[in-house]
Amino acid sequence: MSSRKIQIQVGVCKRMVKEVKSYEKEVVENEAVVKKMRDEGRDPYDIRKQEEVLQESCMMIPDSKRRYEAAIETLKSHIEEFGDETDAALLTEAKEIVAEFEATNAEREEKAGDGN
Repeated sequence: MSSRKIQIQVGVCKRMVKEVKSYEKEVVENEAVVKKMRDEGRDPYDIRKQEEVLQESCMMIPDSKRRYEAAIETLKSHIEEFGDETDAALLTEAKEIVAEFEATNAEREEKAGDGN
């Protein structure tokens, strides 16, 4: 049962990575659509509606990142609690996910520090 908890949490973390990337990609695509609409001189109402879609996508990114961080914390606690009882391959995969998250977080913090 303990390895099952880790396996489930690994799946949750993988899904959250995909979700965050999906929203980030959606924001880039919607920004391009808004720019194109402005360049073409489209109806201001249509542009505002597309900007609302863009804002909704932007608002989802922090929420998804927060849920991803929570999933990582849960995975870390499961690794500590059940690591000895878990299959080596699954444990390695779980630790790689945590390490990837921490590396990505370190890069993000480094970039934020450069902006000051």
